[in-house]
Amino acid sequence: MSVNPGLKKFFNDLVWYTRILGSRRLVGKQVDQRGMRGAVNLVFGPTDEYAWNCVFGDSGFRFYPGRHPQPIGTVTVDQDVVLKMLAGLTSYYTAEMTGKVRIEGEGQSAWVLSSTVMQSLANARGGGFRGWISRWHLRSVLRRSGTGYELQL
Repeated sequence: MSVNPGLKKFFNDLVWYTRILGSRRLVGKQVDQRGMRGAVNLVFGPTDEYAWNCVFGDSGFRFYPGRHPQPIGTVTVDQDVVLKMLAGLTSYYTAEMTGKVRIEGEGQSAWVLSSTVMQSLANARGGGFRGWISRWHLRSVLRRSGTGYELQL
């Protein structure tokens, strides 16, 4: 078993996007992070190859490959479940309520994955150039995943 190529593309693109442009261009001003600081590991398999982390603070957030050494929480999800969420085939909340999302540490750590998925879909539902780019990106992630999932907006 290896990291799904679509999932890898999605999170590696987030690493580069937040490194180059920062998080504000990704989510705009709708996320108020004042007073929030820490890191959350997102784990999709048994090794560091399957993990990314999100470090956040007052000024925004950034994604990195691998596990953070001192996270406030770890969110573990099967790769296929995340790809279904990105395709709009299931919601984050359905996945969480059915036990497909596991959280260790601080419970609110789950917001990193839920907001990333929901904001990606919200951007794709939007109009104009930003919406077109978001739809193109999610479709390319799903194509690369090899699952046959189609974007459902």
